[in-house]
Order: sequence, then C-alpha cells, then structure tokens
Amino acid sequence: MKAVNPSEALAAFTDAATAVAAVIAANTDWGASGRRDGQYAVDLDADRACLDVLYAAGYRVLSEESGVTTPPGGSDDAPIVVVDPLDGSTNAAHGIPWFATALCLVDDDGPAVAMVANHASGDVYTAVRGGGAFRNGSPCRPNDTTALGDAIVGVSGLPTHHYGWAQFRAMGASAPDICNVAGGVTDAFCDMHDQHGVWDYLASVLIAEEAGCVADEVHGRDLCVLDHTARRGPVVATTPELLDAILTARRAG
Repeated sequence: MKAVNPSEALAAFTDAATAVAAVIAANTDWGASGRRDGQYAVDLDADRACLDVLYAAGYRVLSEESGVTTPPGGSDDAPIVVVDPLDGSTNAAHGIPWFATALCLVDDDGPAVAMVANHASGDVYTAVRGGGAFRNGSPCRPNDTTALGDAIVGVSGLPTHHYGWAQFRAMGASAPDICNVAGGVTDAFCDMHDQHGVWDYLASVLIAEEAGCVADEVHGRDLCVLDHTARRGPVVATTPELLDAILTARRAG
C-alpha cells in the first residue's frame, strides 16, 4: 500500500466534510432512498459528495452507502478511506442536532488519520496516529473516571437492563458519541447489539485512542476490519479500569 501523507489526508477530509455540509444545507428530500431499510435519499447524495473528493485525492473508499470502490484509473494499492458520509442520518432527517461525517484513512499498519465533523455542533475532531487527538485544533482531554458507578456512558441500542453506570445516553450517532469520550463529555461508549459497520466507529476510535482512551470489541475481535459485511461491537472508555468494568458487564449479558 502506498505511503500516507497525513496533511494531505486531513485536507481531503476537510473538503469532503465541507461538501457533505453543502449537501445537507441544500437538501429538500429527507425521505427514504428506497434502496434499503434505514437509508435516506440524502445519504446517497452525501456519499457521492464524499466519493468525488476522495477519488480526486486518489484514495480507495470503503463507504457505508457504496461499499468498497476504487477511483476510475486508480491503483489497487492506494490507501483506503473508511467513511460514513452522514452518520446519524435519521437524526438529520428528523431535525435532531446530532449527525456527522466520519473518515478514517487506513494503511498497512491500521488506522492512520481520522476526522469526525459534527455538522450540528460545528465541532471537528481529528487525529493522526502517534500525534494525539484534537477538537477544533485544541488537544482532547478525556476524563479519568475509573468506576462504572461514576460513569456517564453513551450507548448504541437499548440496554436490556441496568449495567451499573451512573447514567447513559442514546444519541443515535456513534461517531460523535465516541468523540464525546475523547473530549471529556462522557466517560465511555458501549454498543449494545453488535451491529456496527467499521464506518460507524473506526475514525472516532482512532481519535479516542490518540486522546488517551482505550477501546476493545465486545467479543475480542479486531475493530479494524475492511469488510463491508462485517459487524462489530465497539466499547470505548476513558481508562482501562472503566473499560474492563463495562466489558465484564456487557459480556455477562
């Protein structure tokens, strides 16, 4: 796989997120796409906007909406960008201000460069492997919560029972949810149904890890899986102690 240039990647990611923001601003059709359950017409427009930018930069793409693709005339050994063009499209369609564009460049060593642009709040989270994580250009500062009973936990899917945390929040968009952990807004994130595609979490997991948080998969599987059909259950926490407590509770059912 060709070498990654982090600055070029972040510039392309910024352009892609800006293109999606323009799609959202101009959109008048918030109805279903008719192609698959849970997909909106705006998802396809956002996907095309991302593909145009990422193809122009020479990247292969793994997108929620269009699968794995290579730009016309592109190289099969080009770095691949995992992208969710509009994470939280149901929120966007219903006027709930919690939706984002998430992008993660992957090289031979795994996730390398990430951006999550929250279109509702305007916050932009970025990370480069080994270079830390940033929110709007300032270093991310996660909490240091260790006890599950003190933790506010973002969840995807409804818990079947009380897991012992102080409180939980279900916001409907995993990428910005996990960035909340990186930014010290919440203490952890836990998937409840093992149905996340890699585009849902990979960018924000790199951001969280570069901020000093820790992450794992509910069943111990690799989170960096470049397979459009694969599903995972990511768990992210501010400290190893809190991660262990959540994994123990989640694995116990």
